[in-house]
Amino acid sequence: MPQDFPALVARIRSGADVLYAVCAEERIDAYRPFVLPVPVVVPPLTARAGELDRVISEYASDAIAELGVLPSSFAAEDHAWVRAHAAHSLAEVEKATLRLTVIRSSSSASAAAARLGMSLVSLSRWIGRRGAACL
Repeated sequence: MPQDFPALVARIRSGADVLYAVCAEERIDAYRPFVLPVPVVVPPLTARAGELDRVISEYASDAIAELGVLPSSFAAEDHAWVRAHAAHSLAEVEKATLRLTVIRSSSSASAAAARLGMSLVSLSRWIGRRGAACL
């Protein structure tokens, strides 16, 4: 290993300039004590308010691409609704953006439920718990 390897490890551990992490199978490495363990810490979404709009937009883009629908299937009003009512976790944002995109791009609630692989009753309950404001 290079002589400056410990300094490099210290710099990487500071996290200030790390752009990505590489995940690989665990292997025996003579220098492992210098590098590991360095946990990857993902702060909760509620602590990342500055990133929330981008997170919502990215999940909406994923839903639009997955469903093969027009970008207008997730409108600015939908984005604002998710931000205000369904942004406590990444899973909640993902679920809300997908469901709203499907609802907007389907001919009926029954068709939307079928596309989501859920019963109409379950989808209706999800909508009901969130109020008609999400529609």
